[in-house]
Amino acid sequence: MDIAEKTDLSPEWLAARVRKMIEDDCEIEPAENLVLYGLDSIAVMTFSSELKQMGVEASFEELAREPTLDNWWALIASRI
Repeated sequence: MDIAEKTDLSPEWLAARVRKMIEDDCEIEPAENLVLYGLDSIAVMTFSSELKQMGVEASFEELAREPTLDNWWALIASRI
């Protein structure tokens, strides 16, 4: 899997990455709970470790607490 660089991180990158995780190319409502799109805990764990490889600390617990694009981007943006 192609791991992005920290400089590549953007809301658009996040939306595209989540679409890959849920294996659906639908438009994702930024404030909608990603579980409703089929996101599961294993995908969240994998994403947390991908972020860590990019130098962004975001734990599974932080990501799982409020799984929306808006919340995830706010968390990522605060750590890059």
